[in-house]
Amino acid sequence: MHHLRARLYIYDKWNKVIFVLVSLLCCINSYTYAQSNALEYNYETIELSCPSNDNEVAELYKAGLKALNSPKFYNVAGKIFFSLIERDKTLCDAYFYTGVSLTKQDKHDAAVSYYYYADSLATKSNSVFKEELAEAALRVGNVGLARKKYEELITDFPDDPDGYYGIGLTATSLGDIANGLQKLSIAEGLYIAENTWTPQRQQEVYLMKGILFIADTQYRSGLEYLDKCYNAFSKLDDFNANYAIACDELYKETRDENYKIKIQEALSRIKDKEKLNDAFLKRFELIK
Repeated sequence: MHHLRARLYIYDKWNKVIFVLVSLLCCINSYTYAQSNALEYNYETIELSCPSNDNEVAELYKAGLKALNSPKFYNVAGKIFFSLIERDKTLCDAYFYTGVSLTKQDKHDAAVSYYYYADSLATKSNSVFKEELAEAALRVGNVGLARKKYEELITDFPDDPDGYYGIGLTATSLGDIANGLQKLSIAEGLYIAENTWTPQRQQEVYLMKGILFIADTQYRSGLEYLDKCYNAFSKLDDFNANYAIACDELYKETRDENYKIKIQEALSRIKDKEKLNDAFLKRFELIK
């Protein structure tokens, strides 16, 4: 499971934007890691974006893909795919699978470069290349690159829900709230239509919607969505920081003591308080 350093836009009582640096769960990464761990790589079942008529190239692909199925051979797989790149620098799939092998070894900075070359060299737009590049970019904190690839996914593959999902995810960092909420609603409809609206994906969308509504000062709506995914994410610092903010605003509005209790509980669950800035902490000074 990987985390993305993100800035959430929070408004104080003077309507000035302050930034709370928190650790935002990269939902896509946790989801796709589970997916990729269950995936078996097989040369006979893949379609290469940059095919070759060279039989030796085919044999190297077969060996590399077989190695990707075993953790102890991830490094070997990477070396095989890199040898393909050295043999023919137009083989975009070799760059892609080098990136996959590096990702499986948690070498994320290097992986981004190989995914980038794969996406750039592909003879036609490839949704898998773009998705993997976007996810790899998130792992190293390059939200701008991730956003660009999600936008390209929507343009080139308008029926693919992951592009819209990615806009919603990156909106929690970039702050284009209305755009993020709109795209998450589209993603939800597409996931339902293709029967991939899993409980895990549902919880992730609820988390992002909650964060975005709170960033937009729609605290009741935000809290409702966070409550929907409470069991899944209440151990996450980012969840609890946003939960506390929403409850604080609703407590000021209603003076309902239940919100005060929820604030205290949420703050107590935040483990890494060093990441919270002074403006965030100051708003809770009177909460005892």
